[in-house]
Amino acid sequence: MKKKLSNIVGPSNVSDNPLDLEAYSYCSSETQLEPKLVVWPGTTDQVRRVILYANQTHTPIIIRGSGTSLADGCIGENMLILSSERMNKIIRLDLKNKIVEVEAGIKIKELNDVLSKFKMTFPFTPLNPTTTIGGMIALDTPTKESRFFGSIHSWLEEIEFIDGTAKHYYTKKKEAVLGKEGLSGVITRAKLRITEPPLLSIDIFKFTELSELLGKVRVLKKDIEVYFLEFLDKKTSQALGFGNNYVLLVAYTTLKGKKRNLLEVRRLCELLDSVHSLLRRKGYYYLQDPYVSLEKSYDLIEWCEKNKVGLHGHISIGLFYAYFLKEDKDLIKTFKSFIKRINGCLGIGFGFGSMNKDFISPSQKKELMKLKEEYDYNNILNPNKAISYR
Repeated sequence: MKKKLSNIVGPSNVSDNPLDLEAYSYCSSETQLEPKLVVWPGTTDQVRRVILYANQTHTPIIIRGSGTSLADGCIGENMLILSSERMNKIIRLDLKNKIVEVEAGIKIKELNDVLSKFKMTFPFTPLNPTTTIGGMIALDTPTKESRFFGSIHSWLEEIEFIDGTAKHYYTKKKEAVLGKEGLSGVITRAKLRITEPPLLSIDIFKFTELSELLGKVRVLKKDIEVYFLEFLDKKTSQALGFGNNYVLLVAYTTLKGKKRNLLEVRRLCELLDSVHSLLRRKGYYYLQDPYVSLEKSYDLIEWCEKNKVGLHGHISIGLFYAYFLKEDKDLIKTFKSFIKRINGCLGIGFGFGSMNKDFISPSQKKELMKLKEEYDYNNILNPNKAISYR
C-alpha cells in the first residue's frame, strides 16, 4: 500500500514511521487509535486518486485537518489517515468582490492573519484557532460571531470536494458536505465571502443571581446591534479579573458600549479568545459542548457550578463549553445523562464523531444515511463516525 500511495503523492508524503503513526493516533481528546498509514496529498487530483485506490482495496479513510477534534472525529484504528495539512494555500483573493478561495487545510488563524493585512476577515473564530477551514465547514462550526453573522452556510459560495467514490465536484451544492463530518466527501477547496472587521464597543455586565443574568440575555437577544454575547461562570470570571460574579461580555456593532477604545476592545476580545487555553492550563482536561435552550441554561449553569465544572460560552445561541478535571472522567457520563434529561444536545460545536453519536436525532441519521448511499456507498470515508453504516 505504501508503495502504491507513494506513486500517487510522492514518497515524502506517505509514512508508516512509528513516530508519525503515534502522532496521528491522537486528536484533541485523550483517545488513542493508531492508524495503518498517513498520507499527505498536495492536490485535489491526488486526493481523488487516493480515494479511488481506497475503493479498489476496500481501505477505510479517516479525514484529518489539524487534529483539533474533541469527539474522536479524526482518528481511526488501523485505517488510512488522509491529512489536508499540506493543502493550505490561499488560491485567490478578490478584494473588490470580497471573495477568497482557499485550500481546505489552511488554518483559520493563518487565513485571517493574511486577510488582516488588507483590513478584511473571515468573521468566525473557533474555540481552537488552529482549526482548518475544511474542518469548520465539515462541522458547520458555530462561533461567538454566529450571533450576528449566522451560519458558515451563508459565507460559503462554492465548494470543491471528492466524494467516497472518487467523483469530483466543484459546486454551489454545499449541503452535500457542510456539517456532514466528512461522511460524504473530502473537502479540498472553498470559495468564501469575507468582510471588513466591524468596529466594536463592549459592555461588561456582572451578576450575583442567575435569574437576573438570564433576564438580561432575553433583552439583549432582541438587540440587532449585538455582535456577540458571551457568558462566563464565576470561576472563569475570577480567573480573568472580573471578580466572583457571573459575567456577560456584550459586543455591539455601534459605539453604545462603555468600552470604546480600540486597544481596550481588542484586549477584551483577545481575553475572551484565551479562555479555552486558560482553563486547560488550570487542569481542565476534558471538554464537552452542551447546546441547550435559554430556559434550560439556568439548569446547566447551576449543575456545572454544583459539580465544580468550568463553563463559558455563546449564551445567545445556546452553545456552551463545559470543562472537566482529569479526575472527573466518570462525572462526564452523569453530565451526558443530565444533558439528555433537559432536552439538550452534545456535538453541535465539536461534531458527533464517535463520542456523541447518542445525540443524533432519527431525522439526522436518515439524512446522513441517504448521503452515504449517494456519495459513499462503499463506506470508505470516516466509517463509524456519527452513524453506523453497513
